[in-house]
Amino acid sequence: MVVVSSNFAEPADGVLLQSPSTKLLINDQELGTATLYITENNVIWGGGVSPSGNPAPTINLLYPSISLHAIQREPSPALYMVLNYELRLPELSQQAGSTDADDDDDFDVDDQPITQLRFIPENENELQAMYSAMCQGQELHPDPADEVEDDDPYMDGEEFDEGEEEFEDAEESAPDPAAALRRMRLGPPPGNGHDADLANK
Repeated sequence: MVVVSSNFAEPADGVLLQSPSTKLLINDQELGTATLYITENNVIWGGGVSPSGNPAPTINLLYPSISLHAIQREPSPALYMVLNYELRLPELSQQAGSTDADDDDDFDVDDQPITQLRFIPENENELQAMYSAMCQGQELHPDPADEVEDDDPYMDGEEFDEGEEEFEDAEESAPDPAAALRRMRLGPPPGNGHDADLANK
């Protein structure tokens, strides 16, 4: 989930890293310069100004919406992210101008909608700390698709193995036929010595 707001409130709890004067580019279009907060619950960029000098919107990213993050060196050092979400902002649409028509010509229904973000810190030396904080935050929010329910036999191959062992145990523990006859006090018809021996054992 991605939340875009005109209001900004500085996060108070669980802040892993705070990077002021961080420039944000969305799909290569500059949104402005603000403070980047990487917290245990989300990533917030806000409290800044746009290139035109107006207040920049606040971007709030929840970890499940971030499909990739990395350190990018070219064209400029940045914390690079890919969202599994198409983020459309009026500020960016105005910058794009008439290029939207060309983009429509290249539209492919099979394309997965994504958004590329580049957080460019004022000090390049902060990049490693930004990346480490992102890793720490992502570890607190693992992808549910990577988790397997312990009580779902259709998702866990070990459950099938246990089931097979239960059936094997059942076969191995089946009662002896002669013992079953004795318990039921049934025997074979008289005159069949072989069967009689079984019944009298």
